[in-house]
Amino acid sequence: MRYSHAVRGVLAAGLVTTGLAAGLVSVPASALATAPQGAVPQGEGSAYGLTASGPVSVPPVPAVSSTTETVRKSLLREESTDLVKASALDVSASAARARSTVAKAAVPAADLMADAVTAKCRGGHGSAHLARAVIAGKRLDASPPPNTTIPVDVEGVGRTSLTLNKQERMADGRLAVTAMELRLPLPGKPALVRIASATCGKSGPAEQPADAPAPTPVEHDLPVTG
Repeated sequence: MRYSHAVRGVLAAGLVTTGLAAGLVSVPASALATAPQGAVPQGEGSAYGLTASGPVSVPPVPAVSSTTETVRKSLLREESTDLVKASALDVSASAARARSTVAKAAVPAADLMADAVTAKCRGGHGSAHLARAVIAGKRLDASPPPNTTIPVDVEGVGRTSLTLNKQERMADGRLAVTAMELRLPLPGKPALVRIASATCGKSGPAEQPADAPAPTPVEHDLPVTG
């Protein structure tokens, strides 16, 4: 499709203004309507600090999502349940990227703690970083490969597992990255705790979902006392 010199000037000025204001180039809805056939629509990014399900449920907190400019939320602390505690939870998301950082995270039942846990996702690619993370007295890798699984023996409870840098490709092609996912076979009802999660990438039928990396098992039996 051809545009006149005047129309091209207006479009260029609009894109430059948007990029300076939001740090991202956001195409107006009117431009999308005239985009070439088969173009991938704008994506959506989202992030949350932590969530838990089981005997006591904790909804994703804090949580954000955006299809345009960056949005951000922070939470001073989360201690509504003894299952998982954390402080200084900070999350942000825009159309193409997301980030979640949780400080002083702890799951006492599994003797799991970390000074900081971070999940990042940008343009459909993700990573996780752990600062001084320990489970059952064993130091965890600061930059674990995607889908690293660690079996853990919890005294009086049984075997559970911790997954680090969990990466899942969603049906719409976006990538979900969770820095820590812990499954606890607690009496009565199993518990699932997720710490620091970020989702990003362009969505739409034109995007072909890629296979997520296969799990990387870590062959250690880590007895947990407490």
